Amino acid sequence: MNTLNPAFKRHFEDPRNAGIPRSYNCIGRDSSLRSDATVVYYGLIDDGKIMDIGFRTFGCSYSIAASSCMTDLAKGKSIADASRIWEEDIEGELGIFPENRKNSLNVALGAFHAMLSSYIDNISDDAILPGGSTAAAMSGGLDSSMAASLLVRKGLPVTGITMKVLPDDELVLEKRITSWMSRDIYSARRVCSLLGIPHFTVDLSREFERKIIEPFCAEYLKGRTPNPCVECNRSIKFGTLLDTCRKLGAGTMATGHYCRVEKPCESGSFVVRKGRDRSKEQSYVFWRLSQSQLSRIITPLGELTKKEVRNMSSELLPFLENRDESQDICFIAGDRYHDFLQKRTGETGRGRILDTRGREIGEHRGFPYYTIGQRKGLGISHPRPLYVIKIIPEENIIAAGEKEELFRDRAQLTELNFIAGSPPADEFSALVKIRYNSPEEEAVIRPGPQNTAKVFFKKKVSSVTPGQSAVFYDGDILLGGGIIDS
Repeated sequence: MNTLNPAFKRHFEDPRNAGIPRSYNCIGRDSSLRSDATVVYYGLIDDGKIMDIGFRTFGCSYSIAASSCMTDLAKGKSIADASRIWEEDIEGELGIFPENRKNSLNVALGAFHAMLSSYIDNISDDAILPGGSTAAAMSGGLDSSMAASLLVRKGLPVTGITMKVLPDDELVLEKRITSWMSRDIYSARRVCSLLGIPHFTVDLSREFERKIIEPFCAEYLKGRTPNPCVECNRSIKFGTLLDTCRKLGAGTMATGHYCRVEKPCESGSFVVRKGRDRSKEQSYVFWRLSQSQLSRIITPLGELTKKEVRNMSSELLPFLENRDESQDICFIAGDRYHDFLQKRTGETGRGRILDTRGREIGEHRGFPYYTIGQRKGLGISHPRPLYVIKIIPEENIIAAGEKEELFRDRAQLTELNFIAGSPPADEFSALVKIRYNSPEEEAVIRPGPQNTAKVFFKKKVSSVTPGQSAVFYDGDILLGGGIIDS
């Protein structure tokens, strides 16, 4: 116990706000095996103000003192002001925690932010943020942090907001600070503390499971290769999260994507343009968005290059310099998607690999672990490299062939969406990307009934993959896209 600090001794021996209040409308819990601490807060929040708060803590003296101090600092404050409470504020009252007790402090802070998240889950239209506020969607990485920083430098009222998309037991150990708080959430909160702005975490894990992870697994069981980022942008990030920002009182939401959302003077519609930095260009994942969503989105990095953003961050937020880039699939650690699918879907069983003439040439470990165009992992001895040409899930068969057999001159699309709300013509030419990192190809698009379309490529393209997105461009303007069906 820190016996040298009278405030620490007082908060430990006679904790403030200990116990469960008679009335509360939100609860936050966090724990950590590293510090053997569990903290639970019970808050009564009305119209965005913390009217009462109590706690129960199981752990060492540092956990108890930190929890008591946290409630003392937060009680009576608006949740926007209370969300700014950071490690330095508690250590300013109690003294600096030893390194081996820092986790006790993190658990106390994590449980408090879990309580605020519990309250936000149930708000209607409280508008607790000041008028004209912008919410910055922050992943904890460099780009979204710099997007928030640029808005703050312009003098705009900004609030950081971070999605929690995985439940506590799904978060891999190397990404945990505490049970509830990931390293990404911690990083976003640290950035907001340095910028002097509020920060909230919104727990969307149940909705993310239902709308993103379950369909992702189901698509693989159909022999398809989905792009979960596209659907997450439509239904989660610029769906539920954007709606939550509106409920809090933020009219717009900023994001760290390298693209440009604009409303030209001569047009009544919002358009999406490619970012200035073509090596980081991210407009592809916006193709499913509506005019209503685009009207509330700000992309501060659209006119900047990654190099310019890194140079600015080295002065403003140097601790982010060595952070890893965002993963393609945020809910799967590293390249462990085979393990993820096996855990979620079970084993489909080994099956036959056939050549394109129908002759058996090998055995696969389960069709969901393969994608069109895949070369590695087939385990087949052949004079020339072989690639996955087709997946037939109902027969548990994979067809493999040589590179030239991958090429197609057309694709059938479903779930069509156009940024302007309708196609530019009954038949039109465009540049088409069939994967996020694929080159653009000249094509003619012929929209059909029920949001379908046929795409006819000027020259044959490789690895047209069911489940992926085919996205249309007119120069640097994103027109729309669809899901490749065949």
